Amino acid sequence: MHKSDSAVKSVIKEENFNFSKHTTYGLGGTAKVAYFPKTEEEAVAVYKYLKNNDERFIVLGKGSNLLVSDSDFDGSVICTSCLRGIEFEGNSLKILSGTTVNQLLTFCIRNGITGFEYLAGIPASIGGLAIMNGGTSDRRISSNILSVVVFDGKIREISNKNCNFGNKHSTMSDIDAIILAIYAGFEREKPATVKKNINEFLEKRKHQPRGKSCGCVFKNPNGLSAGRLIDEAGLKGLKIGGAEVSREHANFIVNNGGSAREVYSLIKAVKKSVYEKTGINLEEEVIYIGEFNELNC
Repeated sequence: MHKSDSAVKSVIKEENFNFSKHTTYGLGGTAKVAYFPKTEEEAVAVYKYLKNNDERFIVLGKGSNLLVSDSDFDGSVICTSCLRGIEFEGNSLKILSGTTVNQLLTFCIRNGITGFEYLAGIPASIGGLAIMNGGTSDRRISSNILSVVVFDGKIREISNKNCNFGNKHSTMSDIDAIILAIYAGFEREKPATVKKNINEFLEKRKHQPRGKSCGCVFKNPNGLSAGRLIDEAGLKGLKIGGAEVSREHANFIVNNGGSAREVYSLIKAVKKSVYEKTGINLEEEVIYIGEFNELNC
């Protein structure tokens, strides 16, 4: 028996894990089991255990950039939602990957830390933001990150430079690994000022579409707005079943009681229409989990 096998026994797990309860789209089938490690050691043990047993698995944070198939997922899930915590380490912050934006900003207000306020209102975990280089059109999480700690068979610390951060992309997107934590730089500020800054960003986000979505579906092409291209193609309000292109922001596809298949079909229809009208092939920002058969969509 591997050491990781016995270590996994103490990790919280959930049989028949329902993706719809753990993604912002509120969609998806089930997985046979999900593990909820609370420490880096537990996360490493679960990763090793699944690898040693040739188990298919995915790592799930807040599920804010995912579209999970309606079909059941033939594998396991490592949920990082319990892998959270923040501590000072010298002149940097160590932030565990499951820490949410809200948890980080609460810490920042309490400790007078500035530089993260622009993340306010983003329903994501730190690990997910690091993988996707998430943030706003003006600033991304890569501007905060000093290094990323991953486990891919051994614990490695990847420097910011070697993360190769790009447009909703990073080295972590391309490697088979679990993010354990990030190290981030920070500056000091009065707690009242930090709170004021956060509230200003939250105010800006009030105008974003309401309802179940993954946020922006498509990446912005160089120098262009995906939302504007979709709008100019006359696609606002386009529906397939319970999926609809938002009338408020065309790069949002909202789930109004539909299925993952309907959302997927609408994404492909939007992509096809924009290409036919502009010659621009929009690239999805949303990540697909499970099987999507285009012939049946």
